Amino acid sequence: MIIIEDLRIERALIVDDEPDARDAYEYAVEDMDVLPYKVADGLRDSMDAFVSTIQAGDVVLCDFHLKKRNYASCNGDEVLAKCFRAKVPGVLCTSIAEPWIRRDCLRYIPGIVRTGNPQPADLIGALARCLRELEGEFEPDRRPWRSLVRVDDIDQERHCFYAVVPAWDVRTKVRIYNDNVPANIQALIEPDRRFHALVNTGADSARDLFFDSWEEE
Repeated sequence: MIIIEDLRIERALIVDDEPDARDAYEYAVEDMDVLPYKVADGLRDSMDAFVSTIQAGDVVLCDFHLKKRNYASCNGDEVLAKCFRAKVPGVLCTSIAEPWIRRDCLRYIPGIVRTGNPQPADLIGALARCLRELEGEFEPDRRPWRSLVRVDDIDQERHCFYAVVPAWDVRTKVRIYNDNVPANIQALIEPDRRFHALVNTGADSARDLFFDSWEEE
């Protein structure tokens, strides 16, 4: 058992489609004095069913890629966004240098560990950040602000568009996939179209920008 941000954590659910990876995370969790629980059956049936099994005192450690071996129908970004909305703290773990995390999910994933061999200190720090955001406390790079978002260009082949957020950088074009925005916004996307959304304009990198609560004008 460990206490992080006043939360008593007793068990960590390890979600990964690779058995060896689940074993590796087990050691780090045990070093935190937390009980590891390896989710071997995956999330094939229902993500809602998985979330419903989570108990008080549980946290989730989740890999990014989960679709191998029919382990899950979605990737870890969607799993952790679902958990966050259910007030369950979690950490996204990935060894991929530039994982394409859905921008509509990124708003709900404060804790990301970008290493294939996470140490207890990495996991504790990421969980603390997640717990603070669950209480409404944002670090500068994560605080959402209502911001103008201007569509610059559209890539029909890749099903995405490029947008400029003047409050973040007046020149950089940020790629956003169509399915990362609400359907009503998708229908209105065209060059020079302007929207408003909640954006963490304190982010250091374009990869860390999230977009949430889109407005048509």
